[in-house]
Parts: sequence; structure tokens; C-alpha cells
Amino acid sequence: MERAAGGSRSTSWRLYLALALGSLLVGSLSLLYPSTPSYDPWGWLLWGRELLHLKLNTVGANSFKPLPVLFTLPFALFGKAQPDLWLVVGRAGAVFAVAMAFRLAARLTLWFGPAKTGPWSLSRAISYGPAALAGAIAAICIVIAPEYLRDAAIGYSECLAAGIVLLAVDRHLDERPRQAFVLGFFPALDRPEIWAFWGLYGLYLWRRDPAARKLVAALFAVVPCLWFLPELWGSGHLFRGVSAALHPHNGAIAFTKCPFCTEVRAASRIAPLRVKVAAVVMVAGALIAIGLGLRRRTSGLAAAVREQSHRPQGVVIALAVVAILWVLEISTMTQYGFSGNTRYLIIGAALGIVVAAVGWGVAAWKLGELLGRWLRPAPGAAVAALALAGVFLFFPNWVGTRFNAHALNRALHYQADLRADVATIIRRAGGEKKVVACGSVETENYEVPMVAFYLGVESIDVADEPPPQPPGTPPPPDPGVIFQTRDTGTGPLLPKIPRSEHYTKITQRTFSLYEHCK
Repeated sequence: MERAAGGSRSTSWRLYLALALGSLLVGSLSLLYPSTPSYDPWGWLLWGRELLHLKLNTVGANSFKPLPVLFTLPFALFGKAQPDLWLVVGRAGAVFAVAMAFRLAARLTLWFGPAKTGPWSLSRAISYGPAALAGAIAAICIVIAPEYLRDAAIGYSECLAAGIVLLAVDRHLDERPRQAFVLGFFPALDRPEIWAFWGLYGLYLWRRDPAARKLVAALFAVVPCLWFLPELWGSGHLFRGVSAALHPHNGAIAFTKCPFCTEVRAASRIAPLRVKVAAVVMVAGALIAIGLGLRRRTSGLAAAVREQSHRPQGVVIALAVVAILWVLEISTMTQYGFSGNTRYLIIGAALGIVVAAVGWGVAAWKLGELLGRWLRPAPGAAVAALALAGVFLFFPNWVGTRFNAHALNRALHYQADLRADVATIIRRAGGEKKVVACGSVETENYEVPMVAFYLGVESIDVADEPPPQPPGTPPPPDPGVIFQTRDTGTGPLLPKIPRSEHYTKITQRTFSLYEHCK
């Protein structure tokens, strides 16, 4: 087996397979908890079903996103099981991202630590304490990042993309740039912000490996085709998705006084203070080490820079730079008019958290070396790791002020009730065909794709509450069917029921169905 960065052996595919299967198992078991997709995932599910029947319609929905549709299209073969199958994948992706953060942080920490030689023993295993500490900190900080568990639970795809990005970094460290580039292709189908980074890596591979140029050119061509051609098919407009993304829902960060500033502040709140400080110290130490290495160089500057880039401090700097640029890119796009949802930050945040976790691990190595003067090296490293773990755990403001497990549990239960109740109330009303036959359908804005899914229609066939009409404008015709609900447990009941018609009402916990069949 070939050697990889840091002198470690190149990672076996069996490890990745085990992590993927374990993540899928956790994702499957998570369905025992009340589960439902959210607004965007319901749209992806509709597109998968429509593509299966060659009737794609993207008008009136969120922007087309290729990555989840790669899954929702085949999942549509399983009918009403399609949402749960996507939730398994989305949640498994979130678990995989946590596992890869652990692995990457531990791997880089080992690279910074003293070399391990000789046969495997208990003493040698104990000496890996600093690496285990770094991995645990990275995993924990991602789990408690604002909205990470929520976004994973309701089927958003950014957590899956973050896991693939971390895997691509790991393959790059294994000196498998082709694999890293191919892996980057999939996050590029989820977040357009990654195109700049993935594109630069593709150019690097183009120059380094001429035999890979056909691969680079092919994937460069496929990405825009998968983003824009479905929009052209489904709406008749090549850039409808871009236009839709520039008109976010009310309450988005894009509508704040300074969207750029608000997004940067949101990024700064993703990790606790102890993590941000560790990241700054780690980057500063890596820069000093690189500076000293360049100062003592015996070869040309270009060769010395390449050498430093293949050392652990160079990798840390690269991850930190990408994390910072990611936040700045998201913030700039938010200033320009894109929604700026917090979940868009998770890819850059994961890289930054790994850097910070490595800082804690390296600090444990250094403390272990000091303790090793009185103890043996292995016990010294273990004691240092335990001591810093205690500092990390019991430092004030441990989980951050925005992490509220009780509120999250209540919100997820309510959203799951919405899904169960809309399916039940449609059955009580006589089934989807009878409901659709009653006339036009209207519901609360955020429930449009879910209602469309269970009625077996396109999202454009379900309207949300119309905006107030200008004075003198005739009111729109009253809908034949209204699904009235609250988008959250404390939100207003919407849509409002017209008084000009006599509606028959059916109530099912979180939903009320009003209908007057003509």
C-alpha cells in the first residue's frame, strides 16, 4: 500500500465503506423518530417524480438543484416511500460529515505529533489521545453548530455535501487528486459557491496530470448542463433558478440592513469561542512554522513553498483560507440578493472547525511532551488529552447560546405532524383525485410542495395565499380547496378563509381542510 501525506498509509476503501454503511444504518434508524422533509426537499421529491414521468415543471418552485435529484429520481419508483428514502440519505450524509470531521482532525493531529514506530501496543494506543481529542472536538462542534441537526433531520442536502468535501480533502491527502476531483463534482451539484474552489482544483489537476484532462473537461461541461438544462426543460428559461434564488422568502438575511455583515456574524456564531480562539492560534502557529521553514530553505523559493504546502502546517493554512473565502463568498452573494441561509455556511464551517480541533490536538501533544519529562511519553500524552478535554468541556458557554435541544425536538415533532396530518386529511376528504376535482387548491406558503406531493400534482397546481390586491382591483376567485395550517407551532393560521363561499370543514390536528366543490 502506498504512503500518503504525513507518512501514514493511504486510506483503505474499506474504511470509507464502513463509514458509509454505518451512516446509512444511523440514517435508517432515525426514521423511528417522527420525520418529514422540509420545503426545499419536498420540491426535490416532486422533481424526482416528475422526471420519472418525463413531465418536469420547475415553475413556482425553488431553484433546481441536481445533487438531491440524483437520489429522488430513482426513489420515485418507490411511490410514497420516496420522502423517507431521501431522509435516510440526507441524514446519513450528516452522520458521514461528522465522522469525516473526526477522521480528518485526528489525521492532521497525528501528522503534527511525534512519529509512531514499532509494533502496536496498549502504550502506543494510549499515546493517540491528542488525536482522539481533536477528532472528538471536531465531531461535537459540527453536531452542535446552529441548525445542523435541524437541517439534517428535515432533509437538507448541505450536510451531505459537507461530508463529501471532507472526504475529498482526505483523498487529496492520500495523494489521489483524481478521486478528490471526482468527489468534488458532487458538492458542485449542490452548492454553486463551490464552483470556484472545485474549478481551481480541476486546473491544478489539469496541469499536474495531463492524462486526467479529459476527465476534467468532461466534468466541467457536465456541471452547468445538470444545473441549467433541467430549468430550460421545466420552465422554458435557462436561468429561471438564478432569478428565483434572487427573490428569497420574507425574513431572509438578504432583507437585513447589511446582509454581508449579518452573514459574517452568523458564521462567527457557528462555533463556541474556545474553538474560534484555537483556530486563530493554530493558523498563527502554522504561519510562523512556514515562515521559519522558508527562511531556512536550502533550495529556491518556489521549491520551498511547494515543500511547505505538503507539510501539515501548509494543509492547515489551506483549509483555513478556503473556510474564510467560503464565508466571504456566501456573505457577498447574500449582499447581492441571495437568501443567505445559515446552512449554506456549513461546508466552510466544517473546514474551519477541523482546523480549530487540530489546534486543540497539537496543544495536547505539546503538553504531553512536557508531562513526558516526568511520566513516560504515552501516559503523558493521555494525561494531556484528558486535561484539555476537561478544559474544553467545562469552559463557560459550552454548547453556545443558540443550541436548544428541547425547542428543536418540539419543532421537529410539529413538522412531522404536518406531514402525517395532510396525508390523513386527504384520505378523509375522499382521496387526492376527489380533492383535486373540487377546483383550485390553496395552502400556506411553506406547505405548497408537500401538499402538491400528497395530491399527486405539480407544485404550480397548488397556490399560496395571494398578496393584498391594489385598491380597485377585482379580487381573485375563491379557491375550491384550502389547506389551512401554521408553518410553525406559533405561526398564524394561513391562508385566510373567504367569507363569500360556504366551505365544508374537516379538521385533523395541525390542518384544516375547507372545500366547496362546484
